[in-house]
Amino acid sequence: MSKGTKVHDVAASGFSEGTNDLYDKSRPSYPSSALWTVSSAFPPRSNLTILEPGSGTGIFSRILISPPTSDYPKIPIKRLIGVEPSEGMRNAWFRGLERIPKTLLEGKEVKCVQGSFDDFSKTGVEKGEVDGIVIAQAWHWCPDHEKALTEILDYLKPDGVLIFVWNIESNELGWFRSLRELYEPLDLGSPQYYRGLWRQTFEAETYKNGLQPPEMGTSEWEMVMDEDMLVQRLFSKSYLTEKHLNGQRRIDFEKELRRLIREGDKQWVDKEKGTFIYRYNTDTVVMRRKQTA
Repeated sequence: MSKGTKVHDVAASGFSEGTNDLYDKSRPSYPSSALWTVSSAFPPRSNLTILEPGSGTGIFSRILISPPTSDYPKIPIKRLIGVEPSEGMRNAWFRGLERIPKTLLEGKEVKCVQGSFDDFSKTGVEKGEVDGIVIAQAWHWCPDHEKALTEILDYLKPDGVLIFVWNIESNELGWFRSLRELYEPLDLGSPQYYRGLWRQTFEAETYKNGLQPPEMGTSEWEMVMDEDMLVQRLFSKSYLTEKHLNGQRRIDFEKELRRLIREGDKQWVDKEKGTFIYRYNTDTVVMRRKQTA
């Protein structure tokens, strides 16, 4: 049994076995600008050891070790270890790894183990050996910042870095905001990123004693979608899966969702094919260890 804290109920049920392939297929990737922020924050050396708590299905993991295009950084990682409490997510993580060219994995240790934000005991990594800890699209689920930060600081090297990354749909005026105003009230009071509860991290004594003030950054980017892709994307949210939104409520929600998409003032890529621009922000938070005298 893991010594880590309990996973939030909405996350545990919304991301249970059976939801993970939809999550992996529907969730957006991350822009190259955000990956350059992450890469440049790591200590400037080769053979990096990176932990990724809350690694989910491995969307961010795969970008770290397999840059999708030439404008992404090639990060000199020797060990990349995902830490994930959900068995379904871990299984999807390994299925995703099979899509990575084997040549990119040669000589590297790349795996995903059971654990949590405050339990890295199954990683096979000794305390004080980690160059960077990256948490993408997950830290808002952390139930105990003090415990998690204690574990994180135990594993980081003296010049190690902690990095949070989040994708968030654009909140600009117009139909983007109308969509968010439709689905965000259904979040069951869960600690979603946009609620900002994760910022309590900076008030934790462990943070104040061990980490420098955060370096915040935002990358604005866009991707091409059609109506069905966007509906699937939104239904991959924990609180919008069948577990939490079902029956007539789900039917009515989807009907209104599709109405907003169809009537929105979209920037068309190909109107005949129904493809349009959908905008995202990717927020990064870089936190470096305090240097002791």
